[in-house]
Amino acid sequence: MQAFHILRTRQKNFYMYDFEKFVAIISALKWREKNGKIKLVTDERGAAYFKSCGISAAWNEIEISLDEMNNLNWDEKTFWAGSKIFALSKQIAPVVMIDLDFIVWQHLNLKPYGENIAVIHREEIGNAVYPDKNFFQFKDGRQFPAALNWKIPACNTALAYFGARDIVKKYCDFAFEFMANVDTTHGDLAHMVFIEQRWLAMCAALMNREIFSLSSLDELFAGRQKYFTHIWGDKQKLRDDLKAAENFCRNCTKRIAKDFPDWAEKLKSSDWAKKYFVEGF
Repeated sequence: MQAFHILRTRQKNFYMYDFEKFVAIISALKWREKNGKIKLVTDERGAAYFKSCGISAAWNEIEISLDEMNNLNWDEKTFWAGSKIFALSKQIAPVVMIDLDFIVWQHLNLKPYGENIAVIHREEIGNAVYPDKNFFQFKDGRQFPAALNWKIPACNTALAYFGARDIVKKYCDFAFEFMANVDTTHGDLAHMVFIEQRWLAMCAALMNREIFSLSSLDELFAGRQKYFTHIWGDKQKLRDDLKAAENFCRNCTKRIAKDFPDWAEKLKSSDWAKKYFVEGF
């Protein structure tokens, strides 16, 4: 199954923490080992950055297309994950979208989901992150389609399978309109999570497509499954705690040495990575 990662760089001095690079490498290599091909969809600066780190070969392909976003009328500070939707719009379904901080350790049999959608887990909407439709105001006075189901649980898209082109197109087309026309004067988390996660559930309902969950929040955070690792919730701790980040990186090098010894040798010659390898690995 074809998959893709997304790397959008907006800052001239863009960089990733070492622990983020290690997770991205493992994510790409594990997908290739267990599930098929994976590409990195990025911009010129992102492609150059990964090349400078010596890790571009972890992906089957580097697709440089996100510079096209520079010409879109989107507030990328508010829609920081808009690049995921833009990248998705250019892919051929069926396809799997995976965040760079998400690892799939085992083979996923996605064929039974057919032309439907599968996401890592659903999210309840009874909180401030998911306000009702009156929260959103459009610059041109337009309204949401009347048929939208505002009670349906949202979709977490850290990993998302899209089984058919028609739902990709409908999801992306409205998302583009929303990000270009909604009033973001008071930029808020709710704008991004609505169009990325809540609209996907609404879109599927409009098209009479099923949404399958591959896991749940309880399973992911309680360690009751062996398929997935998502470090999103640990990122701030690793940014703030240098010792914890160093230990995490050392554990990553041990895993890479065990599962991908050729990559361990490659990384041992890389200035940013070699300090995390210990004798015997």
